[in-house]
Order: sequence, then structure tokens, then C-alpha cells
Amino acid sequence: VLEGAPLGGTKVIPPTQGCRALLDAADADCAVAHTAAGDLVVTTEPGPRVDDVLVSRPWTVRVYRPSPTVPDGWELALESRATDGYAGALFARVTAEVVDVTGDGADELVVGYRAEGTGHVLDYDIVATRDDGAPLVLAHDELYRGTVVVEPGRLVTYSPVYRETDGNCCPSWIRRDTVRYERGAFHVRRGPRVPTARADVPAGDLG
Repeated sequence: VLEGAPLGGTKVIPPTQGCRALLDAADADCAVAHTAAGDLVVTTEPGPRVDDVLVSRPWTVRVYRPSPTVPDGWELALESRATDGYAGALFARVTAEVVDVTGDGADELVVGYRAEGTGHVLDYDIVATRDDGAPLVLAHDELYRGTVVVEPGRLVTYSPVYRETDGNCCPSWIRRDTVRYERGAFHVRRGPRVPTARADVPAGDLG
């Protein structure tokens, strides 16, 4: 969902102010990640609901890095793609977590985007830094009716598994997988599938 932002989006924040100085709206949120190559700030800003029935709204997600040329400046580096006809990316909910998901002792960002509809599709981006401090999306995934738990060193995902005769609401099984960073890439380790009636699926940390 995140991609490179246009040049020129630098904001100056005095050291005494926190990341909320980067926000444009009162109901927006922000977080700071202390990555292996410097700090990053992620901001999540919801727009107005698209109508009175749906909960979806355009979200603007931005990732800032310290400016290499402007004192106390924060340079916009990544930004969510806008949906046609809307100012931001259209989702029901967006959340950002700061965690050492690669196991290197430093933070990464994990941003989750929950879509509205019967599929409740969950997209997520994992963001880290290059050696020069520039952020990049290390990995992206999309889970149909998925749940993600963010833990140090790994992500735990829960996804439905359907028989051909199952309705969308009622999968026969839930599969629990783990996502780990090994040898320079993220790898999904398929876990067991458990009958839905016995599956203990947590609320999740994303979307």
C-alpha cells in the first residue's frame, strides 16, 4: 500500500515536540520506530466516512525520515496510494505497530489495512530502513478474513480454510501460520489447521 512519496515534503519540528507535530488532523495518530539505520515516524490520518452506511474512509499513511539537509527536518519518504476519487487509501481501519519483527534488535514498522465487506481483507506492509536511513517496504501480504498478531521476531497469522460447501461466514478450519525473517527474506511457515469450533483466534493487532 505504501510507495515512494514526491520530493519536497519536509516539515521542521523542534526537538522539544513529539511526532504529533507532523499530524494534520486531531483524530490522527503517530508512532516512532528506532530502526537499525535511524528513526522513522509513521502517521495514520483518517478522512471523513464516504457515506452514512459504510465505515470505510480515505486514510493517509505517511512514513517520515530525518532530513539529511534540513536541521530538525522530517522528510516524507513513503505514502499510501490514494483511491480513485478519494484523497487517501479507502479502508475501514488502519493501524501501525512498532516491533522488532526481523529479530535484529531494532524496530520495524508493521502497518495493517482492513477493508470493508464480507471478505474483511487485511493487507499489511512491513517497513524497515536501508543502510542510508531511507525506509523501504520489506514485505507485503494480503489475507482474506485474516488476523495478524505482531510479536518480537515474528508475525502470527490466522486464516480461514474452506470446504467447497462452506459459506463465506463459516469456514471449516482456521490455519495458524508464522512469518519470520531468515536469510534476508520473510518466510511463511504453514501451521496446522484447526476446526473452527476449537480455534482460539485472538483479536489481532492490525486493522
